[in-house]
Amino acid sequence: YEPGDDPRKLRPGEIDPNPESKPARPDPVDMDEDEKEMLSEARARLANTRGKKAKRKAREKQLEEARRLASLQKRRELKAAGIEVRKRKRKRRGIDYNAEIPFEKRPPPGFYDVTDEEDRPADQPKFPTTVEELEGERRIDKEARLRRQDIAKNKIAECQDAPAAIMQANKLNDPETVRKRSKLMLPPPQISDHELEEIAKMGYASDLLAGNE
Repeated sequence: YEPGDDPRKLRPGEIDPNPESKPARPDPVDMDEDEKEMLSEARARLANTRGKKAKRKAREKQLEEARRLASLQKRRELKAAGIEVRKRKRKRRGIDYNAEIPFEKRPPPGFYDVTDEEDRPADQPKFPTTVEELEGERRIDKEARLRRQDIAKNKIAECQDAPAAIMQANKLNDPETVRKRSKLMLPPPQISDHELEEIAKMGYASDLLAGNE
């Protein structure tokens, strides 16, 4: 910080060219409780150079060392007592990439006959070259192909037995065979025949009265 760059000497409207070089102000004494708590947490966070992960790693390392020393002491005591303990080799599940080649296929022993290898044609893998081969047959093309097959079958059937083919075509095109009509189901009548006759008689009587008047 240079005294010549004092921001208090800036003219109105000018921007401080180097704002981060201002002198640090001391923390105010009359702070709120939450501000003091936040400041103490920040100080503790900055002071904690070794976090939780480093502490956990150190504790795990210490436990591993203690376990190793305990097993070594146990083996020594058993050996001194005359009991020989063989260290069993732990069988690892899966592939041990350090000891073996994964998915190795060993060649058969002996020599391979290569006399007629030059005359043998090389098997060239066939890759799809067109869009139709890559994506498969489209639905429109499939329907057109099936339609053409049906027409060809009908022509062959007509040539062999024309009347039977015509009868079969008529049977397929007949709407009655395609959709069978169900029986007409009506709800039961709300007015009986006797009531209808009574209503008709009443109407006839009212017409006669109107005619007499």
